[in-house]
Amino acid sequence: MDNTVVPLRPTLAGDGSTTDQQVAAWWESMFSKMGHTLTDESTAEVHRITAAAFGLLIDGARASGVLDDSQASYLSGLAVEAIRAPDFVPRTK
Repeated sequence: MDNTVVPLRPTLAGDGSTTDQQVAAWWESMFSKMGHTLTDESTAEVHRITAAAFGLLIDGARASGVLDDSQASYLSGLAVEAIRAPDFVPRTK
């Protein structure tokens, strides 16, 4: 998987090829390279907070007219997927 490009969800990509697990694996790979894991609850929570803040920035850009509704909706979908990613990272026993 190319770590420089965030995989898009089927509802956004339109081809149905990306799964929750693939999105989660991309995010986990990013954190792993920095010595962290989304299986750690504290790390996962900080990740969710940051992704939610990104969503608020998108809302602000929409309200200011920087993004149109379609663009903002697309980016908001990516933010939601980022928020959900820790839920799909496999837990090891």
